[in-house]
Amino acid sequence: MLSVMADGKEAGGLNYNAQKREFIFNYTHDNPISLTMPYRSKSYLSTYNIHPIFDMNMPEGYLFSLFKNLLTKEYGEINDYILFTHLSRTIEGYLTYKDNKEKKNTVKLDLEEVLHDKDTNLFTKLVHLFLEQSAISGVQPKVLAQLIDKATLSQREYIIKTFSDEYPHLAENEYFSMKALTYAGVKVAKFWLSDNKKLFIMEKFTYKKTNKNFYGFEEFCVLFSLNKEKKYSGSYEQIAKAIAKISTQKEQDLNDFFKMIVMSYLLKNGDAHLKNFGICYEADLSKRFLAPAYDVVNTCIYLPKDKPALTLFGKKTWVSKETLLKFGTTYCLLNSKEALKEFDICVEAVLKIRKEIASYMEHNEAFYDVGRKFIAIIDFSLKENLHKEYKDISDGIL
Repeated sequence: MLSVMADGKEAGGLNYNAQKREFIFNYTHDNPISLTMPYRSKSYLSTYNIHPIFDMNMPEGYLFSLFKNLLTKEYGEINDYILFTHLSRTIEGYLTYKDNKEKKNTVKLDLEEVLHDKDTNLFTKLVHLFLEQSAISGVQPKVLAQLIDKATLSQREYIIKTFSDEYPHLAENEYFSMKALTYAGVKVAKFWLSDNKKLFIMEKFTYKKTNKNFYGFEEFCVLFSLNKEKKYSGSYEQIAKAIAKISTQKEQDLNDFFKMIVMSYLLKNGDAHLKNFGICYEADLSKRFLAPAYDVVNTCIYLPKDKPALTLFGKKTWVSKETLLKFGTTYCLLNSKEALKEFDICVEAVLKIRKEIASYMEHNEAFYDVGRKFIAIIDFSLKENLHKEYKDISDGIL
């Protein structure tokens, strides 16, 4: 059995019935582990897939392939329970775990060293160092690393991402996309671009002021009781309705969510799915709020026919300004004047990042092709797409 702790206190235990392929969670204490799993004496059963609150930390894509090879050698087989139990020994956060095996010692490096290291193979080295500490979802090559920030004398977990030949300069893409959100006034996690331009680094945002305490955090896949395979199901309206129901500061959070959606449409981020939005909360639930923005990139640079990840008014199309404003007034508690004001702030943010990308291209020749496409997509968003919706942007733009 894997013992589950919430906010540092005992909560219950997770088991797996291999014959029935059932994951079983039982509470031992009245200490809820999820907003969707209140305390009760009856077991929480999940067949075939591990419960969404645990699935939230399961690796995908690149990391999953590495873990599969590693654990197949050790166990002879692999299933979600083996993988999660293995990873759980180094998970730190609102939920922590204990089993009867020895806890892995965590490796630590200096943040400045990672940012300024010129080694082109640094990411591969980081994967080898931190693989068994990387309880993190997403298909992009990434690793979860314990780094020491000497400037603040703190030690925290950071998500370090790189890119493959299929998606060149993705680290710079995400850096500029996230920077655009900051210009729009959207709350984001702290982030950096490494000097060699190959790594995008983001601080885990669930820390409170002290490094030992964490906010609870749940992605909308968890909040909708879905596993990661369903992350492209649903709509932005459903998320807005859930924010209105859950948040203790819903006016501010819905305002921010409106801008997150507008920025995704202006930047052509086709990967704004259910796992890329979430809610943070205090243990006593006295404070529940929309998590900072994360995982924002311009996907149409690489996939010109890409579409929004979720529906808006029943469609996965790049909708017009009029439709986005309608979303703001219908679902985000904004009146027409407020929605227009926030939309214009987003437009100014995108124009500002356009200038920065153009300047960056002058001094970073390798980024020129990606930068040219980024600017072309911004221009399309601010000219053509403001007035008319498009199924995709592939016709003549790139």
